[in-house]
Amino acid sequence: MNEAEYEAVLKGTGFTLMECACLVKSLSEQRRALKLSPRLKLVRDANLYGEGLRNWRQARKSCSFQDAVRLHVERRKGRRARTQSECRGMLMRLMREVPDLAGAKMRGITTEMCRGMIEQVFDTAAMRAKARRILHALFKTAIRNGWCDDNPVVNVQFDPAVESTIAILTLRQVERLLRALSQPEHACCAAAVGLMMWAGIRPFEVARLTWADLDLQERVAYLSPRHTKTGGPRQVTLHPPLLRLLRALVKDAQPTQSITPPNWTRRWKRLRRAAGFARWQPDTLRHTFASYHIKHFKDPSQLQWEMGHRSLEHLRSRYLNLKGLTAADAKKFWAREMGSLPLE
Repeated sequence: MNEAEYEAVLKGTGFTLMECACLVKSLSEQRRALKLSPRLKLVRDANLYGEGLRNWRQARKSCSFQDAVRLHVERRKGRRARTQSECRGMLMRLMREVPDLAGAKMRGITTEMCRGMIEQVFDTAAMRAKARRILHALFKTAIRNGWCDDNPVVNVQFDPAVESTIAILTLRQVERLLRALSQPEHACCAAAVGLMMWAGIRPFEVARLTWADLDLQERVAYLSPRHTKTGGPRQVTLHPPLLRLLRALVKDAQPTQSITPPNWTRRWKRLRRAAGFARWQPDTLRHTFASYHIKHFKDPSQLQWEMGHRSLEHLRSRYLNLKGLTAADAKKFWAREMGSLPLE
């Protein structure tokens, strides 16, 4: 047998060819020292040696789950605060709710343990999928640092989350939101809401923008990596209804001034309630933008670019709802007169 054939035989055992050679040499020396028959107790001795070798591999350089989490989170300081918080929160929750996990060695955590702890702590398919992604990243860090040899999360799979119906606003609901914006107490949110509705910018992305990030001459908004969820820059077109709105508001704004008012999250929630939305699905305005855009402009590649997505499939499956949306409605949505405040 050549070396490749030996490696094929050993595949899946967890031992290298060199380790097996050491095993044979050790057994041979032991038999000679005890003047035993070459075949006597060979299987028993091999099993004992194999167990010892596995224990030795477990005891090699590693660290506890708790220490791995601390170092993993520390090395992600360059990521956005929201990403850091989500990662830290899920890993800390696992340690709180799974006995002895904090002190467990990374090298000793198995696929079954990972699957069990995720199922124990998280109830929904979406949360389990997110926990799996975060654990997978933690073990990748562990492998790079030599704390374990492989990633036990690779073979952990859960049923995909069942997606809820994608919510978009009807024209009547758009008008309700714009009428609420025309009220003095909510008018300070007009630019932010316009950018979410007619440019598809996320609520927390718009909170990172200043007026200097908008070029009304070129009719574009520039989102740098520090603005976006994915960390990739993108350029978004300012269409006529949004452009008209922004030109009316920019006269009273400084370039370094934030697009959003103070206490933006609370103000945005109060505005929705004032417009009669008791319940609100996250990213509804982003879904509205995408659906009306594809219905009217019929340019999926341009929409993908402006949304900042890597694939059209993600856009199609997670952001579009064209049921009941007519071409006439889409044309009205993008009409210039819809950008005026207050509405007649």
